[in-house]
Amino acid sequence: MGNAPRHPPSLPQDDPDMVGRLANIGRAQEKYELEQKTFALKDIHQREVNVVNIPPMIREVPFAEWRSISSFGCEVWSSQAVNCPDQAPEQQAQADHWFAWQMLNGVTQNLIRRVEEIPEEFLPFVDIIEDDHPYLNDALDVHAENEELFVVDLADVSFNEPTLLSPIALFVINNNLLMPVAIRIDQNDANEISRPPPVVGGFIAMQQWVKARMWFNMLGAQYHESITHLGFTHMLMDGVSVCLHRNLSERHPIYKLMLPHFRYMHSINELAISKLLGRGAFVDTDMYFGRTHMLKLIARRNANWNFLDQILNNDLNNRGVMDLPGYHFRHDALLLQGAIQNYVQEYVSHYYDNNDENVAQDVEIQNFRIQLEADRTMDGNTGCGMQGVPEFDSIANLVTVLTNFIYICSVEHSATNFPQYDQYGFPPNMPATLLGQPELQNGANALDIAMPTGHQVFSTVKIMKVLTTVLTNSLGNYESVYLNAMDNIGRGFVENFRMALAEIETTINQRNAGILQNQDGPLQDYPYEWLLPSKVLNSISI
Repeated sequence: MGNAPRHPPSLPQDDPDMVGRLANIGRAQEKYELEQKTFALKDIHQREVNVVNIPPMIREVPFAEWRSISSFGCEVWSSQAVNCPDQAPEQQAQADHWFAWQMLNGVTQNLIRRVEEIPEEFLPFVDIIEDDHPYLNDALDVHAENEELFVVDLADVSFNEPTLLSPIALFVINNNLLMPVAIRIDQNDANEISRPPPVVGGFIAMQQWVKARMWFNMLGAQYHESITHLGFTHMLMDGVSVCLHRNLSERHPIYKLMLPHFRYMHSINELAISKLLGRGAFVDTDMYFGRTHMLKLIARRNANWNFLDQILNNDLNNRGVMDLPGYHFRHDALLLQGAIQNYVQEYVSHYYDNNDENVAQDVEIQNFRIQLEADRTMDGNTGCGMQGVPEFDSIANLVTVLTNFIYICSVEHSATNFPQYDQYGFPPNMPATLLGQPELQNGANALDIAMPTGHQVFSTVKIMKVLTTVLTNSLGNYESVYLNAMDNIGRGFVENFRMALAEIETTINQRNAGILQNQDGPLQDYPYEWLLPSKVLNSISI
């Protein structure tokens, strides 16, 4: 099955060459250091952001880490005649479903949650919402009792500041499809509410509703790029990789397991900080949030980030969305997470000889966890400050942690990164920024005056095209340098993983084919292809 590796997998307690092993770790610790970065912020902005709560990253990228380095949204807006006076009712409904579909299967898929009662933000407007609503078959409280009412709350982007926009949207299940009920762009404005107009509501009413959708998606874009994408895939895993390199010998079987999933990550993160997040770069000039607000949002979220809450099954159950129809991301992500867990379980069980005591006695893996949990500091001796990481006292707990790290590096990053061009490539669909104040934009040109400048439009399209470039191998298709470092047994586990992924590819393709074939109803669902295993990359490499 392959040549014998130069350093066969071995636990530290079983390695006859501890001198060489410790020397290897020492060299790695010289190259891989954690740093609590300040992003060249002024001192006052460092205090405002509270930079110590941002996930720490690598201090300096080792040389070996470096390498040479039209959207579907437009189609929907065009085909459904969005913002056109002659838009037919069925086109309006299809466009509204697309907006709701984005909450399930767009670039941020983990905010929608079921509510058991009408959210208080919408209580003053119940009569307005329910009056001749095109997607409500009953009163709102009845839909809530029937577990058909859902919310996406983006209040985090307001930082609890009364002058900043604080958006929230309400959704309902209608004919087995998610549909929008109402939007509030600013929860601090006691009189502001938008809802889909009745079928005969008129063009101006429709324009105001399209404007609300557009502003909501723009504010969702700030959350996406800050939290879903940069903060909790790129930054979070950057620190995990440094901890692994500093504490595990390259001979360690877990080092060999994890290394493919960190390929090129440090170098792409360094480029992101300088080229996208630098002073006067893309985030500052072409997004609604500048970099100070983006970093502040990341720091606030990371202060309360908990490992156990982020595990896919826990997250889905906590949000009450396990049975939400049309949630293709959930279906595909669970399949992939299960395949990753089976692979990790098989691999870890073998190298620890199915013995929990071997995990507890592994000083390198224990040191890895210690640095994951160690407090974040600004003095150069930082840990990742992760909360809720299970004790490494059993194979089961170790498998849980490693599975989640691989899932974030592969599935979660691919799901939030690669749909970006489809979503952002046509700015009205999901703008990176909008101009002016929404409460002042009324009348026939309300959408036009909010549009970003031509420079901002083309800058966003260019950036999103680059960020969705595929440069590394798909999940489970490890480069030879990683396979050659494994022994034959390890390569066998990889082959089992690949076969499981091939079955998942078939399952997802069959589901999508069924969606395309079943287009006879008044509204159409959309296929979801971003978590086909062939489209999921091993690592955060772009």
